[in-house]
Amino acid sequence: MKKALTAGLLSAFVAPGSGHFYLQHKRSALVFFSLAVVSLVLLLMQIYQVAQVIALDIQNGTLPLDIGLISAEITQQTQTTIANANELLYGFLLCWLVALLDSIRLGLKQDKLDTQSNR
Repeated sequence: MKKALTAGLLSAFVAPGSGHFYLQHKRSALVFFSLAVVSLVLLLMQIYQVAQVIALDIQNGTLPLDIGLISAEITQQTQTTIANANELLYGFLLCWLVALLDSIRLGLKQDKLDTQSNR
């Protein structure tokens, strides 16, 4: 299998940066992987904060144990934080796409060098 295909598949289906790691570009792999992890952690922190606020409201008795009211509160809370969540999600997806395309580019470059050295 060509290096470009393998690197692209790794970046697409394993994690951003895994294709770079396969191609021995460890710094790039670390950068892409770190960016992806940071954006996911920040996204999960926002989700956790919304869950904490709702759980505290239920615990304090501010929000009754009614599934309809809890659902409405979840919708209202998430709509206030959705702008930041969307930015983080788009950042994560952009990081993944750039990592995928860059690993394919580097793989094609290495495939070309391998072909030239075999001649």
